Amino acid sequence: MSWRKHEAISKPIMHSHGLEVPNTSRPRHHTVTVIENRALSRRYYLLALSRPKGLQEPGPGTFVHLVVPDQRRFFLRRPFSIMDCDDKTISLIIVEKGEGTSIMRAMQVGQKIDLIGPLGSAFPTAPDKRVLAIGGGVGLAPLYYYWMRSKPGDYGSFRLLYGARSKEDLFIDNFDWSKQGAKFSSDDGSYGFSGTVVEFAQREIERSPADVIFSCGPNPMLKAAQDFARVNGLQHYVSLENRMACALGACRSCVVLTRANDGVRYRTVCRDGPVFDARVLVWEKLPQA
Repeated sequence: MSWRKHEAISKPIMHSHGLEVPNTSRPRHHTVTVIENRALSRRYYLLALSRPKGLQEPGPGTFVHLVVPDQRRFFLRRPFSIMDCDDKTISLIIVEKGEGTSIMRAMQVGQKIDLIGPLGSAFPTAPDKRVLAIGGGVGLAPLYYYWMRSKPGDYGSFRLLYGARSKEDLFIDNFDWSKQGAKFSSDDGSYGFSGTVVEFAQREIERSPADVIFSCGPNPMLKAAQDFARVNGLQHYVSLENRMACALGACRSCVVLTRANDGVRYRTVCRDGPVFDARVLVWEKLPQA
């Protein structure tokens, strides 16, 4: 799949910093088929779904909303950021955190599932910018998607730093890491840089400067990434992870407090985000669990 295809479908919006954010059109319901459901580690798994006809080309940062197969027990859908999308499949990284994701982990190849998407905003393209991406956990998904489709000149330079608790959750043997620009850290020192991924980012930026930070992962990691960006005077775009209900902006169950010209206001992660300019977020009001 050509990454340029996304730009041809959706005319981008220009940010004040000169970065381009692709528009997203109204999402549609689709019935898709499980193509692959594969364990990546004890907690994580890869779910690959058939790509339905007419699906709008998703940008990195957008997500899909899936029905848990046992609808009698689970009324609410589950949101998952897109890790990859080609002409035939949509790939997602999922961490098993409760009954819903446990049931989804047991889905069989050939099983049908209902999908809405793509939803939300994408990370901006960054021509002539040096992007340093910081990911943790399932936050790898949109950054890996961006990295695999970034091309020098069109999207500037792009470095991906991915951190996990240990080597097991870095998925070294599960994905294509042959493209230049990806590096790893582990909290326990079992692979790559020993320490947090944000500590790794500080070392990397001392070796090679950056203009923009992209981040996605748990909120404590994102807060550390924002502190890092602020201290170093860097633009920062962050993709938030949040619980959602409708994922269409109607129920407002996923709101976060943001700064506005007239003070503060609540914005929805599902529709206004999940990608935000980090400066507008009221970080002290974000949950840190």
